[in-house]
Amino acid sequence: MQGADGMAFYLAVANRKGGVGKSTIAVMLAHSFAVWGGQRILILDLDSQCNASLILLGGQAWTEARKARRTIADYFYDLFDGDSVKPAEYLIDGVGDVKDGKGKAPRLALLPGSLLLEDVQGELFLKEARQGKDHEVVGTRVRGKLERLLRRFAADFDLVILDCAPGLSFAALAALRAADKVLVPFRPDYVSQHAVDRVALLIEEKRSIDDLEELPRSSRRYVCLANCLRGHARERLLVEEIGLVHPMLSTTLRQRDAIANALDWDPRPKQLEEKYGDGIQDVRNLYEEMRSLLAA
Repeated sequence: MQGADGMAFYLAVANRKGGVGKSTIAVMLAHSFAVWGGQRILILDLDSQCNASLILLGGQAWTEARKARRTIADYFYDLFDGDSVKPAEYLIDGVGDVKDGKGKAPRLALLPGSLLLEDVQGELFLKEARQGKDHEVVGTRVRGKLERLLRRFAADFDLVILDCAPGLSFAALAALRAADKVLVPFRPDYVSQHAVDRVALLIEEKRSIDDLEELPRSSRRYVCLANCLRGHARERLLVEEIGLVHPMLSTTLRQRDAIANALDWDPRPKQLEEKYGDGIQDVRNLYEEMRSLLAA
């Protein structure tokens, strides 16, 4: 599995709507590709809610990372105009509370999220704007610089997972541009249906759904995943309706207490079967389908 440049594959997990399970799914994929796939995995936490970081580090270690200035906000701010500091110095290796079949920690690293990421993006915009350019040009330059910073990890990992914030921040836009593939989780409701439409247009740089439908599904850079299903007939109809327009994984994820509980940090490393309980088959199904998709 390699990206377009023969280096790490970049997978963004994104949706314009919050609360659809992006961080949960990003961590599930990181665990499964690291343990079952034996790959070198990096998660870049681009969401100021920092859920992926809290799942993989726990609250105390995340606080220590903030104090040590080892977060995504610090990385962007410090290296925005070039710096002698190496990007790897901001990463935390060996994160997560899982182990492989031999009892060893998987190769899983994290660039932790920051509550200050949105503020830092604003500061970088103002810094760039002082050069006298109009706002559209400044925004494009900021996004471009952040995209290049995201891509600087491509030589050191097999898979880089970008856990994106909802909305249209510079970092989120940079992540969508940097990604080789975008996974769009959604809950089966009408608000999510609109959000999927909007993020799809953004990813493919199309003006309307009609323009989007002219692009073959096999050529699109995104695929959708129905999450938190409860088995209602109305949900199935909504999933089918979204699937008429957008490429969709055959895997769907039910709402399970075991998966929700697995996201609580535990200092005791455990195998995936123990961590995810009766949700492990969902994790396996998602991993197998995504592995085939990314290898195609």
